Amino acid sequence: MAVTKTFAKTERQRFRWALVTILGLAFTVGLNFWVFRSELYTGAANIAGGNPPVPVLLALTLLLPLKRWLKLSDNELLAFYLFACFALLPTTFGGVRSFFPTLTSPLYYASPDNRLKEFWVILPNWWVPKEEAIVRGFFEGMDSRVPWSNWLPVLALWTIFFVGLWSVGFGFASFLSPFWLKNERLNFPLAQLPLQMVQGSGGLSFFASRLVWFGIALGAAPTAIMALLSPFREVKRFWDLAPYLIERPFNSLRPLMIFPLVEGVGFGYLVPQEVLLSVWFFYFVLKLIAFLGIGIFGWEVPVVMSIGDSFPFPHSQSVGGYLAMALLLLWRSLSQKVWQTQTLSLALFLSGSVAMIVWMVLSGMSVSIALTYWLVLSLFVVTYSRIRAEVGMPYTWIYPYGAPRDFLHYTFGITGLLEIGGVRTLVLLSGLFWVARHFYLNLNGAYAADAVKIASETNLSFSAITLLSFTAMLTGLWAAFISHLIAYYSRGANFLEGAPGTADYRTYVAAQDYRLLSNLLNKPTPPDKWRIGFTVYGALVTFLLAYLRRLMPTFPLHPLGFPLAYAYSHHCPYWFPTFFVWAVKGLILRYGGMSLHRKLVPLFLGIALGHFMMTGVIWGGILYPILRHKIPFTMRIVFE
Repeated sequence: MAVTKTFAKTERQRFRWALVTILGLAFTVGLNFWVFRSELYTGAANIAGGNPPVPVLLALTLLLPLKRWLKLSDNELLAFYLFACFALLPTTFGGVRSFFPTLTSPLYYASPDNRLKEFWVILPNWWVPKEEAIVRGFFEGMDSRVPWSNWLPVLALWTIFFVGLWSVGFGFASFLSPFWLKNERLNFPLAQLPLQMVQGSGGLSFFASRLVWFGIALGAAPTAIMALLSPFREVKRFWDLAPYLIERPFNSLRPLMIFPLVEGVGFGYLVPQEVLLSVWFFYFVLKLIAFLGIGIFGWEVPVVMSIGDSFPFPHSQSVGGYLAMALLLLWRSLSQKVWQTQTLSLALFLSGSVAMIVWMVLSGMSVSIALTYWLVLSLFVVTYSRIRAEVGMPYTWIYPYGAPRDFLHYTFGITGLLEIGGVRTLVLLSGLFWVARHFYLNLNGAYAADAVKIASETNLSFSAITLLSFTAMLTGLWAAFISHLIAYYSRGANFLEGAPGTADYRTYVAAQDYRLLSNLLNKPTPPDKWRIGFTVYGALVTFLLAYLRRLMPTFPLHPLGFPLAYAYSHHCPYWFPTFFVWAVKGLILRYGGMSLHRKLVPLFLGIALGHFMMTGVIWGGILYPILRHKIPFTMRIVFE
């Protein structure tokens, strides 16, 4: 009898995992079709964006009323949420949409005044189909005739590299997150929304709370108002203060913009006060240094290489903070012998690392540069995942984008990289620039951290979640390969996302990086001592803040706030919402205490959800694609 019951239970669990997978596959197909029609063709909005992702939250919201009919448990709903998150990543514009142009740009944009044709010859034949007609059709369209026979062998090989990226991101984050969860009791703020949506709070279901619905209305209101105004006037999502900062010394504060990011207010409520304070405080310090150094004293910092940002080099400061924080976190976890309990995660990380390094070396990159690039990328995953676990900043670009590769440029100098690996290594670094510039690798780590938190709240085993994540990643990757190639060869990269023959932004970034390399090779530069100095400075500040926090736990500045403040360079879009929610939350804690703070959590989660649904689903995914050519003014909203 017991054997029969066990067998029946096992069969039911198999069926339920099959059901979760079927729902995940249906979501993946529907997502790619939606992105194909509403994002790739029209450029209406970044509907596959958001943190957590807008389409995943929509799917979860639609499944909740069907919970009883489908007999879905809370665990199965949360398993579906994780499947959908990992399946979505390749479809975002940080996934294959940044990968494809990097392969094809050198041939298409080659001209007599650059060296891109030389770079095209250096790219391995197994990286990309080398026929000129195929590349031209990629940019200009080929009447929907996708040359599958040429692309499929290439993509099959690239799948190994993408699996390596997933293994590094998922493995490293899941290796450290259980220690952060159990020993440091971190809150994992961005995992709270799906958990509360599924499990409810305070004995009530999430959508039974009046505060949630009030929050949804508040969060939806700004985009709804802008949408109503857009037929009559140009509507912008930010206020640019540059026109008021023309005369010296105030022009040194440019760029300075105010982005009233609603998701930053909603999810920012769950961010610790000391982190909120640190972000806007250090951004103020950045502007103060620029104001005094350039505006008042008129310092002229020599330009060694035209990459990244300018004095006082916030990207370089953020790089130093990112690397220092990762080293601190690794030292702390290794001193606790974490590797003894997280063997599966460690095996994933090591196998993914081998795949990445071998891939780069077989492509022709110098072994030492391949190891250095892998190391910097991996350390970035650590800090990005820690930000997800402890801070929960609801933005994607919370790292100095492009900096892991630029770090090699300015640390070794173009002269040093040429001595170590020659032109081939530099070209391959540009060919893999999309890994550093865009967020695919980092977000794999972020969702792995969320998965650890969700697994701790359910009876889902880590091995099951790992298998679920891998299946979702592989499914989402090939769905994205197919949908994007169909879009490229039917419309052409020059017209993707509604671009008028000038190509989408990811293509521009890829081509521009090759052009930059062409210029750098024409006049090789030595190591950039200014950027190296500010990287060291950023690391020292982060070490000092971490020491002060350990010495005085109530110290008001947080070490993670420093690299966060400078991650988006001079034009940080989230300093204002960070300041705003810090002030609002401070008033709530001062006059209502922790009891009122806890009661208002559903309100602020509702604000974030309402904004995502109105902006990403109703406006960006449905209304704007229909109205885009019928209204005189455009209003495209991209999630930061």
